[in-house]
Parts: sequence; C-alpha cells; structure tokens
Amino acid sequence: MQLGSFVVPAGAVLNLCGSGVYAVRTLRGSVRPNPVTRLLWAIAPGVAFAAQLAHHVSRPALTTLSVGLGPLLVFLCALSRPGFRSTRPTPAELCCAVISLGALVGWWITADPDTALALSILADGCAAVPTVVKCHRHPETEDRTVYALTALSSALTLATLPTWTFTAAGFSCYLLTLCGTLLVLLRRLPESSDLGTLRP
Repeated sequence: MQLGSFVVPAGAVLNLCGSGVYAVRTLRGSVRPNPVTRLLWAIAPGVAFAAQLAHHVSRPALTTLSVGLGPLLVFLCALSRPGFRSTRPTPAELCCAVISLGALVGWWITADPDTALALSILADGCAAVPTVVKCHRHPETEDRTVYALTALSSALTLATLPTWTFTAAGFSCYLLTLCGTLLVLLRRLPESSDLGTLRP
C-alpha cells in the first residue's frame, strides 16, 4: 500500500479540523474573518478541484477539496454573527470575486485544466490579500491553528507525489507559501490568544 493512500487523506482531515476550530472560534467571537474573503477562498479551490479531476489527479485533489470546504464552513458561521451580515464588500473584494468567476468562465470556455488551475490560484491569492493585511495590522483577530494545519496538509501532499506536475503540485505549493507567510505575520500573536475570546 502506498504511503500517499494514508498521508494525503490524513492531511485533508487535518485541514478540515483546523477550519472547524476556526469556525467554532468565529461563532464565539474570538476571531473575525472576512466573510467575502472566505467565500472566495471556497470558490477558487472548487475550480482547482474540478481542474484536477479533469486531469485525473486523485489523492492530491482531496487536499484541494478540503481547502475549499473549510472556508465555506467558516463563511456560514460568519454569517450567523450579527456584525458580519451587514458587512459590505470592498472594491478589492469585488475585483477578487470577478476574477474567481472569470476562472469558472475560463474553465468552461477553454476546457484546459492547467489554465483553470492557474486562474484559481490567482483568484485565491487575490482573495488572500485582505487577510494578509489583517494578519499584519491586527493579528489578534486571527488564529494560527487553521494556517498551521493547512500548511502541514499541503506539505504532506507534496511529500507523497510520485511525479511533480503543475496540476498535481501547483495548488499545494501555493497553499504552503501562503500559510507560511501568514504564520510569519502571526508570530507576534501570543500563545494564549489562540484560545482567548475577544468581544464581538
């Protein structure tokens, strides 16, 4: 039995566990995610997941799928918070939404998995910009757990790839880079704040 048969699904579960922790803390008010950003983070991996399936990429696609389902859960939890329901998207967020939808249209028109995957990475990266800025300016509103587990999940996926191709490794490489950046920005966050509760 190949190692990837166990490691990649385990990494996907770790990723979902991190998102679950983040979702619970969103409900408690200890973290304040941007609901629009989280929705875009669910859309872009969905495009990447479809591209990987079209290219017959099996196990690495589990990581991509879990990356999309986690933010969707956080988005739904954020909507249940009274303050988030009145949040209006900024022009930058609307631009990211257009890019994400453009990735879907590009996938439909070109039917080229590599192009769709590249567009999904671009869309996901644009959606990440507000959170990167927030981690730098207001680290107390974030939580390291989800980013640490997503980085670990991506690293496990990359470690089990028999052959590195853009379709198989591209999204995991991007996630590892993004989460590493966020963790560096959150290095100033006290350990106790991961479990603390802020007023909503």
